[in-house]
Amino acid sequence: MARTQTRDQIQSLDQLRQWLPKGTRVFTILRNVSRTGMCREISVVVWLPGEGRPIHPNHHVCQALGLRRGKQDGVVLQGCGMDMGFHLVYELSHALYGDADALTHEWL
Repeated sequence: MARTQTRDQIQSLDQLRQWLPKGTRVFTILRNVSRTGMCREISVVVWLPGEGRPIHPNHHVCQALGLRRGKQDGVVLQGCGMDMGFHLVYELSHALYGDADALTHEWL
C-alpha cells in the first residue's frame, strides 16, 4: 500500500534535500527522556558548508517523517533499547534518498 504525502511533507523533503546532500553529517542532541524511558526528544543540528553557524531543521524533520515536535523544539521518538539518534538519522536518510546510508550520524 502506497503512503500518501501531504504538500507540507513534500515541501519539507525538498528543503531537507537542499540542506542535506548525500554524505552530510547530521548531529543529534538528546533533549529529554520520559520517566518511563520509552520516549525521547532529540534535536537535529547541521552545519551547512561555508556557514559559520548551524541550522536546526527540527520542524522540517518532523514534517517529513510524520513525527511530532516536543516542548524543547526537538523531534519526539517512541521506543528504547537502541541508539535512537542513529535511528532518527537512518529514517531521515531513507525518507530523503531511499538509501539509509546516505547521511552519517554523530551525537553532540
